[in-house]
Amino acid sequence: MAKIPLSLWPIQIAACLGFLVVQLDVSVVNVGLGSLKSAFDTNLTGLQWVINSYALAFSALLILGGAWGDKWGAKSVFAAGFAIFTLASIGCGLASSMPMLIGMRIVQGIGAALLVPTSLTLIRLSFHDPDTRQSAVAMWGACGGIALAAGPVIGGLMIQYFGWRSVFLLNVPIGMAAIGLILRFAPASPRVDKKVDVPGQVSIAIGLAALTYALTEFSAKGWVTETLSAMVIAVLAVTAFVLIERRVESPMLPNRLATNKVLGSMALAGAAINLTFYGTVFVFSIYFQTFLHYDAFKTGLSFIPLTAVLTLSTMLSSRIARKVSATQIITTGFSVQIIGFLALSQITVESPFWLLNGALMLVGIGSAMSVPSITNSMLSSVTKHDAGIASGLMASARQLGGVIGVAVFGTMIASSDVAAFSHGMSKSMMLSAVVLLCCVGVNLYVARQSLKPVNT
Repeated sequence: MAKIPLSLWPIQIAACLGFLVVQLDVSVVNVGLGSLKSAFDTNLTGLQWVINSYALAFSALLILGGAWGDKWGAKSVFAAGFAIFTLASIGCGLASSMPMLIGMRIVQGIGAALLVPTSLTLIRLSFHDPDTRQSAVAMWGACGGIALAAGPVIGGLMIQYFGWRSVFLLNVPIGMAAIGLILRFAPASPRVDKKVDVPGQVSIAIGLAALTYALTEFSAKGWVTETLSAMVIAVLAVTAFVLIERRVESPMLPNRLATNKVLGSMALAGAAINLTFYGTVFVFSIYFQTFLHYDAFKTGLSFIPLTAVLTLSTMLSSRIARKVSATQIITTGFSVQIIGFLALSQITVESPFWLLNGALMLVGIGSAMSVPSITNSMLSSVTKHDAGIASGLMASARQLGGVIGVAVFGTMIASSDVAAFSHGMSKSMMLSAVVLLCCVGVNLYVARQSLKPVNT
């Protein structure tokens, strides 16, 4: 792995802390679902909203966050995003009702939408050597893996001894450290003179909000007038977005990016990773706490097979990437995940722990193998001027995948009956395998197309 220059370490640490808190927020909140259910006397749909309200704002505004990073400078937008995220974390920790908690989670998502794409942009702008940049991206991904690995255990311990509020307040010192580092050591980021596509942003935000509402509320209400209307609004808003992007002078998603097949296939791969991973974490959080009656700490320990392998696999994948193509690594990683999900589809309350733990390890290894190559392929497919918006698109696709995973998988496990829950859990794992298999097919097709000679 290429050595990172000493002068770039503060920027690297700040960027890594940005991804770390976002991933940490996912893992610790899932472990605290049981405590939140007791504290606010909420149902499965309420718990889905705790996860999805954050992911919704995150996914809806990520492209805008990337575009603002390009327009106003990645350094300034990163610091502002982290400040919003940190203040919202304090709000979550002080929440006295479920609506207040969900509202603060939305604000957290807004902050995350500003800081995540700009953290990658800071790496893209600061690391000019491709090998060094690859090492920086791998470390950035590894920090996310560390957060997912340590988050459940740390979150479980903190909830056990300090209550659920402490897992949100943990973000405060991390945010203050990252903001201080980036303001002190990062040079002023270049600004690209571009107009912000407000109509496009509004239409896609409405579309994603309506889609999330329909899928989340479906688990409790089914396809009634309310959920069907939300789905219709989602379709109309997305259609409006497509029409706006074709006609507006400065589209949110420029045509050169919309037609970039590598970027599109990597965005799809990122969405598939989060759809299956976030959905699985949500399902098994409910499984461990509701059906096996684990407390928060024991639930955190139960996720170690899934998360502990993330960091090691990410770093190894980065080394292998020097000798093996990204397509081969992604295909292999997805194949390992598919095997893991097929094994998880056989899990019941009576299943032995070795089968559960082994299957979770396969899912974690496969996911961690794929992510660095997906991220590097995305960054390599665009110019530095498009790095921010491309990073936003990638992160938006991943978060949207997570929203859909939690919403759809939550629908499948909505029953409180043990047999029905087990059947729904099995179906959700089978769906994960099918989604990843389709994604492998698309990526292989795009890779073959990019190798074909261009006729002149």
